[in-house]
Amino acid sequence: MKENKFIDNEVFQPKDEEEREKLEFFWNRCTPEDTDVTESIRQKTFRKIHEEERKSTVQQKRSSKTLYITIASVAASLLLLVAGNWFFSHDNSAGIKEVAALMSSVDPEDAEDITLMMSDSKKLQIETDSRVAYTSKGTVSVNSKSLSHDAEMEDVKEEKSAAKNEYNQLIVPKGKRSQLLLSDGTKVWVNSGTKVIYPRVFKGNKREIYVEGEIYLEVAHNAEKPFFVNASGFEVKVLGTCFDVFAYKQMEARVVLAEGSVQIKDNNEKLIKMVPNELVSIAENGIKEKIRVNANDYKAWIDGLMILDGENLNRLAERLSLYYGKKIVCDSSLYNETVYGKLDLRDDLNDIIDFIKSMIPLSAREENGVIYLYRE
Repeated sequence: MKENKFIDNEVFQPKDEEEREKLEFFWNRCTPEDTDVTESIRQKTFRKIHEEERKSTVQQKRSSKTLYITIASVAASLLLLVAGNWFFSHDNSAGIKEVAALMSSVDPEDAEDITLMMSDSKKLQIETDSRVAYTSKGTVSVNSKSLSHDAEMEDVKEEKSAAKNEYNQLIVPKGKRSQLLLSDGTKVWVNSGTKVIYPRVFKGNKREIYVEGEIYLEVAHNAEKPFFVNASGFEVKVLGTCFDVFAYKQMEARVVLAEGSVQIKDNNEKLIKMVPNELVSIAENGIKEKIRVNANDYKAWIDGLMILDGENLNRLAERLSLYYGKKIVCDSSLYNETVYGKLDLRDDLNDIIDFIKSMIPLSAREENGVIYLYRE
């Protein structure tokens, strides 16, 4: 392992922990074989350092320690920039979680439109319920329309680009949904408030994607290349099957299996296998429990429906906030009230709340764009 010279705890303090983690990863884990790339990083870094040294000669007011911090910060930033560009355009042994941690992104909480972020940093806003599809060569289209005006030339460009391990992102904000067809034929339905990171073309001996939010997958069978869905606290391994992954921030995660079989591994290396119509919940400290359910109830959202079989009102309010893109706050006295029935998510939110009122005696008011539910 290389000696970590840039990250000196006494004199260099990164802006935040995320920047430190990126530096640690690049410095200790990335070992480019391309000598031109490493030489380029070295030359650009030291040119920047010399520039700062020349500036310091003019500005004598700076102390030597402040100068060192400035130089280290510049060098570290440049290392992240250059190494980051190398990292995302070359084959590497990093897992998808490490890729996700290093990629620039948009938080679904802050997004207004569905955004497709390409590996070349291009961003494309697309309509709700649009279908983003990739061919086996990595050519991408939206609703069957290629993103290039010259499809033939784009095929050549994409095929060359696919030789590298490049990643795209699909960010779906609250209140919107989308569909994704991956290069191996796997179908992914992407729910509101969700981010999916995936390679344009799957390379190597496994297929991996990363998700924050909720997706339903129909995984294309390939016994030689198992498929992995990674989230912040667990991973799901599968050869070919249909299942739902619910992994929103600040909410307890779960996996529901509809067909086939999968294996879940949490951050504590605990393993659990699933069969159809089972739900596994994952808390912050790892796998929590496995129960029997009707899997069809948990995938109904892809058809615009929500099946409720005793859902507590607080959790329902959180889910409706995601689906409708409007914050709903439930009074604590109503948290454990349960709701049964079927909601049509194409209905107006006010109609949904009226349906809930028919079962639970409550009132609703809206203030500053937030809907509050409270006991009558």
